Amino acid sequence: MRIWLRRRFERQARLMGAMMERIGIEPELAASRGRLYDAANRRCLWCAAHEECGRWIEQHQNAERGPDFCPNATFFEHTKQMHPKG
Repeated sequence: MRIWLRRRFERQARLMGAMMERIGIEPELAASRGRLYDAANRRCLWCAAHEECGRWIEQHQNAERGPDFCPNATFFEHTKQMHPKG
């Protein structure tokens, strides 16, 4: 695999994991959504807002929802509603 593509995969995987952690979604719950989770991963992989995403993650340790610019905001919201914490 080309090095730039591998780096992109690694970066986006870190960002998506951190985003789910900040908004309180267990990775197992997200993964249980099957094809919807696969689509969310693809949206994240090709998202151009990785710098903005990284800044948002740094500024938010806990959040009720993902940022509006995130192409997975709806996926995260629906996933969180499946198993609300607290």
